[in-house]
Amino acid sequence: MKLRTLIVDDEAELRKSVASILKNIAPELNVEFEIEECGNGLEAVQKSNAEFYDLVLMDVRMPEMDGLTALQQIKETHPQTFVLIMTAHSNLNDAVIAIKEGAYDYVEKPVSAEKLSDIVKKSLEANAMIKGLSASRPIFDDDIESDIDSDIKTDIVGQNSKMKEVFGLIYKLCKVETTVLVRGENGTGKELVAKAIHFNSPKKSGTFVAINCGAIPENLMESELFGHEKGAFTGAIERKIGKFQLANNGTLFLDEIGELKPEMQVKLLRALQEKKFTPIGSNREVKTNARIIAATNRNLEKMMEDQSFREDLFYRLNVMPIFLPPLRERPDDISKLADSFLEKFSHTHGKKITSITAECLELMKRYRWPGNIRELENVIERAFIVESKDQMTAQSLPDSIKNSLQTYVSPNQTAQSQQMRAVPSSTTSALDFELFKEQAEKDFIIQALKANKGKINQTVAQANIPKNTLLRKMRKYNLIAKDYSEN
Repeated sequence: MKLRTLIVDDEAELRKSVASILKNIAPELNVEFEIEECGNGLEAVQKSNAEFYDLVLMDVRMPEMDGLTALQQIKETHPQTFVLIMTAHSNLNDAVIAIKEGAYDYVEKPVSAEKLSDIVKKSLEANAMIKGLSASRPIFDDDIESDIDSDIKTDIVGQNSKMKEVFGLIYKLCKVETTVLVRGENGTGKELVAKAIHFNSPKKSGTFVAINCGAIPENLMESELFGHEKGAFTGAIERKIGKFQLANNGTLFLDEIGELKPEMQVKLLRALQEKKFTPIGSNREVKTNARIIAATNRNLEKMMEDQSFREDLFYRLNVMPIFLPPLRERPDDISKLADSFLEKFSHTHGKKITSITAECLELMKRYRWPGNIRELENVIERAFIVESKDQMTAQSLPDSIKNSLQTYVSPNQTAQSQQMRAVPSSTTSALDFELFKEQAEKDFIIQALKANKGKINQTVAQANIPKNTLLRKMRKYNLIAKDYSEN
């Protein structure tokens, strides 16, 4: 991997020293540094305006323009550029200010090869995290429309021309420590969003701790979050440190927050408001400064109406909402995502699949992807097992996809014809988005049941839908499995 790198310092000898260190550590990091140099902040800004640099190593105190001013202008133009500040020990306060302004990290002079290698390695990992996030581009909710630029809200995602918007969103969230609520269906990349924010924020040196609120039994949730003392309850044979304490100085990711029971919501709200908590069986309060990022695939607004989710907790979490669109709303991204997965699995499986046939890609674009990006990834990996050649064909797609698209429209048919076939017949007479979604969901489940002859477990596996979700939806639409059996 090549990294376009700019070294900015008014001392020529220091620039040469840093360049030499980078060249020496390049093999260890498996990268190639394409290095340029300049002597002040103004020249750095001019160079950055003219072309993009992946990495900028910059002094703070320089003639013409200081490093902090240059940092602000570089990040304004290219928020995805990683800036590392070089500073003398006596000027560490400059480095602290620079990090608050968007610098990734700092290194003290004289620059140590070991320290620089460690920081650059972490910046590469953070960079990869953000690039992965671009596959599931977050979209702000309309309720904060007035606070953001109109071009940031665009639905067009995954395109190279829109990468700047993705990095710009992360840049905004990484500069603040407000609570973030990530919303989207299963498989859209909610945890990836949380990790991208954490590993590009001032708290990146702290621990990223994730907990799935839907996977922990109700009677153990308080202990998981806040910990307990030895002997606090039956089975507490030793002291346990809770997730809030483990995430101190870092980030706590509360996945599936909508699954928390009301009693636990009250205790969580108190911890968020007071930034302290009491472990079970203890009489001491523990302070925490963990940043909270929550995520859910549930309709919290409806849950508040049903009084199954507290309004005060919702507004405490919903300081900065991010909505991840489902893959079915972004068919133009499927080609780019599929190519990235082809590249990934070509390395992991030691086998090359270099392209996808037009017919296969068209089928993939028309499929509704209930499992979203995670399901697409599984389908691509399956192709590496099924295909014998270097091209992915429609034959390698699972039956669940092929059977759900029995009315397949070939690529040479008109776009208008495709659009008409894509709309469920019951909604063509009334343009109601909620009715459209429900009808499409019902149609998918019927197709899946038909394809698997009404066998629930087989439908779950083939359609990539959780069993409890399938059963709940079947009850909702009055669908009976035996109606689709062989008999």
